[in-house]
Amino acid sequence: MSLHINLSQEAMERLQRQRRASAISSFVISMLVLVLIGMLLALVMLPQLIQITPEFTTYVRPEMPTTTDHQKPMELSNRPKPAAPSAVSARVMVAQTSAPVSFDVPDVSLEFEGLGTGVSDFGAGWTGTGDSTGAAGGSGGFGSSDSASGGLAGKLYDFKQSPDGDEIRYDLADREEFVDRVLRLQRSRFSASSLRRHFVAPNSLYLTHLAIPDSNASAGPEYFGAKDSIKPSGWMAHYRGRVVVPKSGTYRFSGLGDDYLVVMVNGRERLVACWGDIQARVAGRWDPTEPSGQFTSPMPGMKLVFGDWISLKEGDVIDLDLAIGERPGGKVGFVLHIEEKGVEYRKAPDGRPILPLFTTVPFSDEERSRLTSAFGAYEFEWDNVPVFRQK
Repeated sequence: MSLHINLSQEAMERLQRQRRASAISSFVISMLVLVLIGMLLALVMLPQLIQITPEFTTYVRPEMPTTTDHQKPMELSNRPKPAAPSAVSARVMVAQTSAPVSFDVPDVSLEFEGLGTGVSDFGAGWTGTGDSTGAAGGSGGFGSSDSASGGLAGKLYDFKQSPDGDEIRYDLADREEFVDRVLRLQRSRFSASSLRRHFVAPNSLYLTHLAIPDSNASAGPEYFGAKDSIKPSGWMAHYRGRVVVPKSGTYRFSGLGDDYLVVMVNGRERLVACWGDIQARVAGRWDPTEPSGQFTSPMPGMKLVFGDWISLKEGDVIDLDLAIGERPGGKVGFVLHIEEKGVEYRKAPDGRPILPLFTTVPFSDEERSRLTSAFGAYEFEWDNVPVFRQK
């Protein structure tokens, strides 16, 4: 026996409406799938159908004017007069080819955070006569214009101006105006973004060693091509590079900066040696080592500061940041030694160990003679000099 169920009229109508709704939904879903497939095909095929025709601009290269005018920098104490280059624009593009056709090149600035190749945010440097009395690369004083000199790449920054050159507050009588700025840069490990907050001199220099006798504070801006745009006070020069350890051993930096000298190795402060009225604030929790404060420096009234001992292996590549600066204006002077533990150095009459200068290139006879004359009774070690060559 079988059962037969007869649906009511109302149930039949409801069933038919459900069938129509299902049919419409199926149709709509099918159409959406087809549209989606079409869009995917268009994304794949469209780039192959579009052809971009490059535009060319032709011009005849104009004759470049020549000049022989150069400005001479202010004479530094106890040293020959170097010839400083005339200032150039921060961005200069010059065609060195005589081809009659050129391409439009976009004006794009690339900036690299970190240490990378050792030149980071510094660019390729300026052209000119530079400091002809420098060491093997010609980089005495504040550095050489020659990027191939083997020195640390450096720029000079002004705390009294905005990046666009607008004057900002800087109270010469308030040492915190200077200290706050350098501490902010130290905490950032002299990052490119932090340095960009300050006005920068147009020229790049390359420093192989730091030995500047008591000199006019205007020499810093002048060497970096900013004689007329940066006043002698409230400036900082920052040098950066990667150097190779020449010999396994334990080393430390020592020296003094009038007003400011800081050395960082792999992003860590290893020497803070500043003028007495800002030393404690800049050093913070960093402590000097013995015999800091016992021996006179080349700068009048200032004692040498000795930094941390660092164990290094031959062939190690270290990231080096070196910063110097001037707070109120007037006079500046800087010296930076390197000392190897266990080496017996000669002693000065006051008992000071006669140490070599930190350097990235061997010293030429000419540079040795110049420094000996410039620093007078303050002697340097010339025979046992480790050379931390630029990577």
